[in-house]
Amino acid sequence: MQTGAIADTFGNIENLVTLTSGQYTMGSLILMVSYGAHFAFIIYFLMSSLQLAPRYRIVPVLSAVVMASAGLSLLREFSTWQAAYTLIGGQYVPATDGESFTNAYRYGNWTITVPLLLSQLPIAFGLARSVTHKKIIRMSIPALLMIWTGLIGQFGETGDFARLNLWGVISTVFFVWLIVEVRGVITAGIANSPAEIKAWPANLWWYFLATWGLYPIAYALPQLGASGDVVVVRQLLFSIADISSKLLYGIILSGYVL
Repeated sequence: MQTGAIADTFGNIENLVTLTSGQYTMGSLILMVSYGAHFAFIIYFLMSSLQLAPRYRIVPVLSAVVMASAGLSLLREFSTWQAAYTLIGGQYVPATDGESFTNAYRYGNWTITVPLLLSQLPIAFGLARSVTHKKIIRMSIPALLMIWTGLIGQFGETGDFARLNLWGVISTVFFVWLIVEVRGVITAGIANSPAEIKAWPANLWWYFLATWGLYPIAYALPQLGASGDVVVVRQLLFSIADISSKLLYGIILSGYVL
């Protein structure tokens, strides 16, 4: 299969770009640190659950599940990255007869982990069970629609920018819907929090916007050109967003319910 055919099939610019040794190594390092960090914190979250009241133990346990799922997905990304390039003349050239790189694994993982991440929020705030169930459903619906429409759009990043941007806008609409729902949960959390920590949920709102806001930047980045630097920076943004919105977010919530 030729490089162009690979790109048409998988729709990711990584299959079009020849990388320098430094760019390839940096991409490998980013993915390795990402899956390593997620795997390392599985034990941390499981041990943290033992320090909590029974009603709150599910919060770090869910974080442990997220760590395992994300770690496996990123390990798959890492192995695919290694298999997708061939060293020729000191440069790493996209393979024409082997495995091709795709970011679609990330979207599959987000389909699993994002509803779990959102579920942690009303549980950590101690909302009533009936309210918690409704909030989880109301957040999960726009979250999944956001992910799936983004998945459709990202297959246009090798040149069909009309598709990339159209589905990107649609995905953003669902993202706005999601943050409105998250804001509602946080507002309820503020009302349900002790006076001395009422400011904490409000700060979490800004943290949510800052970390989740990295994903659309990474999504749109291929429009700057199919270059090695864009490939590496995008993997870096995805990984920073994953670690911040999953690992660090889990630590913050676990600390809140102590």
